[in-house]
Order: sequence, then structure tokens, then C-alpha cells
Amino acid sequence: MKKTLPLFALALLMLIGFGCGSTEDPIDKPGEVQLEPGKLQVQIESIEGVTIHVRLLKDGQLIAQTDSDANYDLGDIEEGQYTVEISAKGYETTELNVEIESGETNVLDKVTLSPLDVPVSHLNGILTDEKTGNVLVDVLVQLTDESGEEYETLTSDEGAFTFENLPVDQSFTLTITHGCYEMYDQTVDGIEADKTLEIEVELTIMIRENENLDPGKGLVNCSPAPEFNLSDSDNQKRSLDEFIGDTKLVIVFYRGGW
Repeated sequence: MKKTLPLFALALLMLIGFGCGSTEDPIDKPGEVQLEPGKLQVQIESIEGVTIHVRLLKDGQLIAQTDSDANYDLGDIEEGQYTVEISAKGYETTELNVEIESGETNVLDKVTLSPLDVPVSHLNGILTDEKTGNVLVDVLVQLTDESGEEYETLTSDEGAFTFENLPVDQSFTLTITHGCYEMYDQTVDGIEADKTLEIEVELTIMIRENENLDPGKGLVNCSPAPEFNLSDSDNQKRSLDEFIGDTKLVIVFYRGGW
């Protein structure tokens, strides 16, 4: 018995040392520092009856957008260099280069937009799913004019998108590429000065036929999921049919404790 206890204690220490059965997160490796996100605040002189659009770009790519009456407050921004684009129908677009630092709030001086002295046109649209009629949110919509200049915007929570202060009387190409939808490409005729064109756009879901997959391989992107019955967290059997519709479904396979 006196020999058994030391051997058992040694085995227990080895198990603890190797972390067997531990549910705690692994210790961060040296040099891996988790940076806190930064924040951005912009004050804008409001314009009665006019919606002001604020867009945040990084390396020329649109990453966030909002409509603002007076203030723009955005958090959870990764450290780096950004461009803030502020625009409104009939007013000059203002662009500001900003630097976001980890854990800091960058407060910009108040911005006042100046009226344009050249004629411009505008385009408003609504983006929906062709089959369900549901609006599509946070979708990148691109517009290209005859000179090749590109304009970008994101759809709002209502599926709306807006392009303001466009060149007058020239055609455009409207392009939308989004997830498992078919690419949308449409020619938009020229718009007269001080006019706003209203359009409705529907995206068609792209369905791919399932292929015979080898064991262990997943579905091809945009392929329909097969019918199944699985147990939920309460050990109740659920089928895929119960979740088809507006709900997004996440399937997690729990391998158990080790």
C-alpha cells in the first residue's frame, strides 16, 4: 500500500500536467496579443429634409454604412487606416482619412456639407429574394458609369439601397454578387438632372444538384441539405423541415468530453 500511493499520485500529476479532461481554453502563446477594437465618432451638421449617408471604407472596400441625421458612432473597428465618406443628395461628398487605434475612440471635427453647383441624378432601389419576397440586408450593390467609375453601397435593414449625386444622362451597369444567389447584372438608362430613379431588384437563389459524396466529405457550397432527423439539446428528435423558412440553422456535432 505504501508503494501504491506514490505511484497513483505521480499518475495524477501527469494527467493534470497534460490537461486531460480540462474544459478550459488553452493558454495563449507568447506574442499572441488580442487587441481591443477601436471606436469612431463623427458629428455632422444636419440638413432639414435630407438624409445623410456615412460610409466606412478600408483599402477602398466598403465595410460599413449608416444613415445619419447628426451623429455617426461606430464601434468594434479593427486597428488601421480608414476612409470616412459622407454624402447627401445635392451636396458635395466629403472624405476623411482616419486612423483607428486599439481601445481608443477617434472623435472627428464636426462636418458641414456644401451644396453642389453641378446637376446630378440619383437612384433608389429595394433588394429582395425572388422566391420569398424577403428583403436582403447588408448586401453590396455596385454601380459603374460609362467612364468606368464605380460606386458602392450596402442595403439597409429594409433592403433599400441608394446612389446619390450620379452623372446626368449616362447609362450605368448595376451589379450584385451575393452568397448563393445568381449574379445580377442590369443596364440602367441615363437619369435626368435632379431626378431620382426608383427600381426594384430580385435575386434568384442558385441551387446546385447534390453529388454523390465520399464518406467524410461535406456538401458543395449552395447545395441543398438532405433530409435528416437529429436530436436537439433536449434530446428531442427534430427534422430539417421544421426549420425551413426564414430561420438560419446551425448543426453542431458534439464529440463528448475527453
